[in-house]
Parts: sequence; C-alpha cells; structure tokens
Amino acid sequence: MLKITINADCGNAPKKLLLRDLNIAFARADVEGILDKFSDDIRWQIIGGADLRGKAAARAALEAMKNAVATALLVHSIITHGREGAVNGVITMERGGSVAYCDVCQFASAAGKKIKSMKSYAVEIIMED
Repeated sequence: MLKITINADCGNAPKKLLLRDLNIAFARADVEGILDKFSDDIRWQIIGGADLRGKAAARAALEAMKNAVATALLVHSIITHGREGAVNGVITMERGGSVAYCDVCQFASAAGKKIKSMKSYAVEIIMED
C-alpha cells in the first residue's frame, strides 16, 4: 500500500496539480499516467544518468524502472511560475531505503498542460545506525 503525503498547497493551481499528479504517477509506477503529462518531444535529463529525448525513450526508461515499488511518497513543495515548475520530496522504496528528489520542469506553454523538459535530481538517503 502506497502512503502519499502532499505538504504542498496545490489549491486550484493547474500547473501545481499537474506536478502533484505526475509525482503520484511516478510513485505508483504508472507509466501511462506519467507519459500523459509529457509533450511528445519531451527532454528528460536524469542528472548523473540518462538524457532522454521523446516519449519512446521516456517510455523505455519508465518501463525499466517500474519494478521498483514505492511504499511512501512525501512531497515537500511544488513551486510554479510562468512556464517553469519544481517539485521536491522523498520516496521510500519497498526494498528499503529512501531517495530525496527534485524535478525541475519547463511546461510546453504558459497554460502548463504538458511538460516539455524535466531535469531530475535524486540522492539516496543514507540512514546511520
């Protein structure tokens, strides 16, 4: 069972709601739910990893990731302004361990209905005994 905690106030801000829903789709490994929020020409840079261009490349990466099951998603904040937005939070995995992340996005238009580019930063949280 996935526990979802959203500390960010999304109110009725459409771009914030899109980013919230994107993060929930990631935690649920919902490949179609994620791709639905990307433009066809998405550029997704996973810092320290891949530089993906287009939905086909994003789909292949997401399919490879979907076996990693999350047990908790904590979204600390969602910030949007104009054509840009960012989300940061922590995702806890079933296999153990947590990852702190930040996604910095550019929307395809000011209306913010699709994400044109995204840079993802992720750092494994090391818990000391």
